[in-house]
Amino acid sequence: MKTLWLPYVVADLAAAKGFYTDHLGLSEVDSWEHPNERGSVLRAAEGAVIELVEAAGPPRPPPLAFEVDGVRAVDAYARTLGGTPHRYPRGHHGFEVPGPAGATIMIWSER
Repeated sequence: MKTLWLPYVVADLAAAKGFYTDHLGLSEVDSWEHPNERGSVLRAAEGAVIELVEAAGPPRPPPLAFEVDGVRAVDAYARTLGGTPHRYPRGHHGFEVPGPAGATIMIWSER
């Protein structure tokens, strides 16, 4: 595994980002803005980030998202876990499967 991501859909990106940066000292490492979505990635620790996305629609429980190094790694995990890899709207390659205790597990790569 390369990085643990905790992605959250939030109603107010500025307020959520302010909480994590001002009160917990996290730093922004990436951000984006599209017509229906904007977001921020905050470094929580070495190998761990919190992704905040302000998007249309209701919030959903966040998956445990594991970034791996490349498409081959995603595909190998898909064979092991029974997932079906696809391209996400922002171009990431990955899949989601049910995990223990009701958690959704996401395996993905930017490449």
